[in-house]
Amino acid sequence: MRALRFLPVLFLAGALHASGVELVIHEAPYQATPGGEVTVSFSFERDDSIEEKRLVFLADVHRNSDGAKIHQHVFDNAGAGHADEAGELSAAFTLPGDASGPVHVNLWAVPWSVNRALVERFESYPTDGTYTYYWDINRRGDYGVTQDVYYLGRLVCPVYPGNTTYCSGVAFEAFILGWEDYNTAYGHDAITGLTANNVEAFRRVWYGVTDAEKLAARAIPEYGIGLEILDFEEFQKGDPIQLWRTGGSGHNPVFVNWARNTAGEIIGVRYWGSQGTSNGIGYRTEYFSGSGGTVRRDRFYGARARKPRDQADYDWAFHNVSTKLPAPTADVWILH
Repeated sequence: MRALRFLPVLFLAGALHASGVELVIHEAPYQATPGGEVTVSFSFERDDSIEEKRLVFLADVHRNSDGAKIHQHVFDNAGAGHADEAGELSAAFTLPGDASGPVHVNLWAVPWSVNRALVERFESYPTDGTYTYYWDINRRGDYGVTQDVYYLGRLVCPVYPGNTTYCSGVAFEAFILGWEDYNTAYGHDAITGLTANNVEAFRRVWYGVTDAEKLAARAIPEYGIGLEILDFEEFQKGDPIQLWRTGGSGHNPVFVNWARNTAGEIIGVRYWGSQGTSNGIGYRTEYFSGSGGTVRRDRFYGARARKPRDQADYDWAFHNVSTKLPAPTADVWILH
């Protein structure tokens, strides 16, 4: 049986650093048998120059002759992504039985979340008072959205006359339409975990109809779309949040960033949503109780949506390294 030949390991010691992620491949096979098991190990280190808090790593095996990808191993920490600042990972996987010829490994650091698309969507809304704030629990048929919101052909939130919005509505709208933008760009039909039959139940949890505590932070993990975020330092721009104040009122906007004091400690939160203080859709900063504000730390919730594996991994990638020689010589790639 002919063997697949990889770049000798001695060429893998160097590290390339770009876009906030450093990758170093420590081990890859010099030779492998078609259908046989190979091991790839590497280390990573990220810094604060990238917003994404969870990473996924892709080990793609390519034929040298035409660049075709013949295998992919996904390092995604059982679907949760890698939230550590640095670490070492290793995996053994089986190559296709019909693979032949010289091959190489491309290693990619890619985002775990779909937040990039969600941020682009909410940042597209006007913040000049075009859509003002109004919320009345007794006003039936008002979903707080700027337009009719459809999902898989089903009208989920009809727009109410008057250009008024409120927090749960516009955050839900930006989430659904941001995903729609993403799905259109990358060839998906639906949001993973969300069907036409359960989207109304999902919306009711988000709006606080069936959960008066966590709202979006419960809806997203409950329907398999993503995870609840529990560590304050892990929040990132685009995460839907639910906050409660010491006086009992609550708010369901989208996280932008933390407000910090000179020591770097979190003292407040900046968010995007619809609220009276910004005359409707806009931005606001509120502070935690004990730091000049009324937001409760013990009742602050958030979640993040997981992206599928697709072309966006490569379009949005933070960095990649390869075991392929820049100019391979014949003796390196000879087959036996």
